[in-house]
Amino acid sequence: MNAHSAPQAGFGIPFLTGKQVRQGFIDFFASKGHVFVPSAPVVPHDDPTLLFTNAGMNQFKSALLGDNREGWKRVANSQKCIRVSGKHNDLDEVGRDTYHHTFFEMLGNWSFGDYYKKDAIKWSWELLTEVWKLPKDRLFATVYQDDDESEKIWQTETDIPHDRIMRFGAKSNFWEMGDVGPCGPCTEIHFDMGDPATREATYKDPILGVNGPNARYIELWNNVFMQSERMQNGDLKPLKNQNVDTGMGFERVVSVIQGSGSNYETDVFQPIISQIAKLSGVPYSKGPEGTPHRVMADHVRALSFAIADGATPGNEGRGYVLRRILRRGSRFARNMGQREPFLCKLVATLAETMGEAFPELGQRKAYIEQVIRAEEERFMRTLDQGLDRFAKIAAEVKGKTQTVIGGAEVFTLYDTYGFPTDLTRVLAEEQGLTIDEAGYAKHMEEQRERARGAAKFDGSFASDEGWTLLTPTLDSEFLGYATLHAEVAARRFREHGDQVMVVLDKTPFYAEAGGQVGDTGTLTGKPGPAGTPCVELRVLDTVKVFDMVVHKCDLLGGILSADTMKSLTAQVDQLGRFRTVRNHSATHLLHSALRKVLGEHVQQQGSRVAPDSLRFDFTHFQGLTAEEIRQVEYEVNLRIEENHKITHAVHGIEDAKKMGAMALFGEKYGDKVRVITMGDVSMELCGGTHATATGDIGILKIISESSIAAGVRRIEAVTGLGALEAAQRNQNALGEVAKVLKAKAGQESEKAAEATARIKALEKEVQELRQAQARLQATTLVAEKGRLMNGATIIVYKLEEKAFPKESVPMLLEGLAGHLRNGVAVLTQTSGDSLSIYAVSGKEAQAKVKAGDLIKAIGPVADARGGGKPDRAQAGSKSLDKEPLVLAEAEKYLKQALGG
Repeated sequence: MNAHSAPQAGFGIPFLTGKQVRQGFIDFFASKGHVFVPSAPVVPHDDPTLLFTNAGMNQFKSALLGDNREGWKRVANSQKCIRVSGKHNDLDEVGRDTYHHTFFEMLGNWSFGDYYKKDAIKWSWELLTEVWKLPKDRLFATVYQDDDESEKIWQTETDIPHDRIMRFGAKSNFWEMGDVGPCGPCTEIHFDMGDPATREATYKDPILGVNGPNARYIELWNNVFMQSERMQNGDLKPLKNQNVDTGMGFERVVSVIQGSGSNYETDVFQPIISQIAKLSGVPYSKGPEGTPHRVMADHVRALSFAIADGATPGNEGRGYVLRRILRRGSRFARNMGQREPFLCKLVATLAETMGEAFPELGQRKAYIEQVIRAEEERFMRTLDQGLDRFAKIAAEVKGKTQTVIGGAEVFTLYDTYGFPTDLTRVLAEEQGLTIDEAGYAKHMEEQRERARGAAKFDGSFASDEGWTLLTPTLDSEFLGYATLHAEVAARRFREHGDQVMVVLDKTPFYAEAGGQVGDTGTLTGKPGPAGTPCVELRVLDTVKVFDMVVHKCDLLGGILSADTMKSLTAQVDQLGRFRTVRNHSATHLLHSALRKVLGEHVQQQGSRVAPDSLRFDFTHFQGLTAEEIRQVEYEVNLRIEENHKITHAVHGIEDAKKMGAMALFGEKYGDKVRVITMGDVSMELCGGTHATATGDIGILKIISESSIAAGVRRIEAVTGLGALEAAQRNQNALGEVAKVLKAKAGQESEKAAEATARIKALEKEVQELRQAQARLQATTLVAEKGRLMNGATIIVYKLEEKAFPKESVPMLLEGLAGHLRNGVAVLTQTSGDSLSIYAVSGKEAQAKVKAGDLIKAIGPVADARGGGKPDRAQAGSKSLDKEPLVLAEAEKYLKQALGG
């Protein structure tokens, strides 16, 4: 769609492109004194409660809670969001209708204790009706049932007809951050997409019309007035500041302005959909036939933005969610006849259409394409394996004369092979089977519980309730760059399970961020009156929750109270911190060395810096060779030996970038940033703690290099004494090998190669002897135990394990297959607590006796399970005492089959 296209639904609204809508929103609120705040990354690296940024308010949580460190009064933005789970979305619905998405933009404006209901409502109406010219006779406003103030403002400050202002209960018009925490009434603006002539019968009925299931009325904008805090007992108490938090779906309002009737028919999606049709040769349809186009157009957006911001498909957390999204999109491409990676071909079109608003798409386009392509190739291999797996599952179900594929198997096909339930259901129906829907749902819920369990804290931390409050503020001054010891005071504390959570006025403890683990140490109080013991806390970890620096502690002694916690001595574990900063500085050198050895395409994708080791994830599309690892290791240790001074300085973000400081893609940086410089070797933006010189690192030793996702490698390494210990372990192991091989220093590899060659030769010789013995045993077995039955040779015999070891039975069966052209053998053997049943049928005998059918017929007498092909089959059982019955049943079956 272009700027000259006429609206399709006849709303009479002047046409605007998606770009014009987005910029118009920002410009309008800038004219009202709002500061434009760029979108936060869709991957919230600093919020332990979220897998993805799912609303515009996420980056403003602290300000909404009263901790407004930026001093914001009014802000506006367009936030990148991903919603793919829980109450927010159902992935399987995306693409099947006109409005479900995994990725979307949220237009929003906020007031932090500044303007309130009157201005928020007036400006909403002004933008929609005067700037964007939405027809007033199609707009409706809803308010909370007890919010007289908002209804009065709508009546007196706008010209909306009073009968189009409707009251609803808490389910529709009262917004809450969680079970506890900030909340308040909201007023929503809805648009009627239908024929106004038919409205009277529906719009006055809340169930059938506005805020109901009637799809003709869509919600455009939600203004939330945060004025209360929900307490644990359900009560509400007033907040110190009254805030405004609004949200308007960008794609939805564009579809209204462009009169498309569908988000997917707008110029936000149509360029991608057109490219899908062009590359696939399958024209787009607005109906069900266009579902694959809509799915892929949506999914490539979610994937591209998430990857640009530092996430990658994987097996856990957000990586697992992205893998599900990619596999669903790839499956729809396959259904359209695509047998090669397809989603990756759409990234360039997305970058062209959205790269101006979100430059990261253009900057990382090649990398995004590579990650998606590699993951698609992996899934294509997995899908083929999944079809094989399904065939085996179906055969096993039928072999047990059952008709239902179990929930565990359905979940495995979904979780491991990317098969959604509808695909498994269709495949099952083709085999005359059904699937256990309830069992599958149970496994899915367990998976969701595991995902939810990944979050470290719940929403109750946002509330004052549950805390013992010593001061009303939440912020903590960080002292840890300069000292590891300080006299501090608690701002608040609470018990959380078996632990105590403490927020201090200032702290030398570093809170986990940027891959660096939180500090540990102690908090010690002062002795109380009359010999009261001082409180003593062991700090187990330090983390950030809603911008609070929280110290997770064990109570070692004393009593927790406002008096005992008001004056504390904070002491960071010095050795732990020193080892951590050594490893952190080593990651910067490692990053520099990898770019030098492998190329400038290397970008950091994440890290973990702890006292005992470091882990560094980076972009690269093949495993490192032994020589490349050696070169990287040498480069790092050379810079350590040169003992460059490590300096830090605070600069404006733009100045830092001009200086050449490297930033981590997906990180949210403020106006002021900390730049860490190591001589002329490394310059990066980093808020972590570091050594004073590279020489402090001592030495770096790479322990392992591996793949963790498509296009992402991981190096694990140790430094200092850890590197020495690793080298000593390697040296000791090499010494033990040399002793066994009787090798002199430097000859270990040569001797090992010689020993390996000898072992292979001996293994081959043993295998040949076993095969010869098996052939001889087969010949003897046919000669001594074979008997004729109606012209066919049959053998029904119990194998003694002493004469026929279990591991040699497969070769015996191979020998029998060669001897018995017109013959059948049924053999049993007990080993340990299991009974094995084998059947071999010669090529000519298969016309009357197929081994697989034979096993299925005789197995049930011993509750044996198994199967096989016409020439060979086997089954197993735990009923050792039924072995004679199996042999007798075999005789009976063969007599009937061969006419004996």
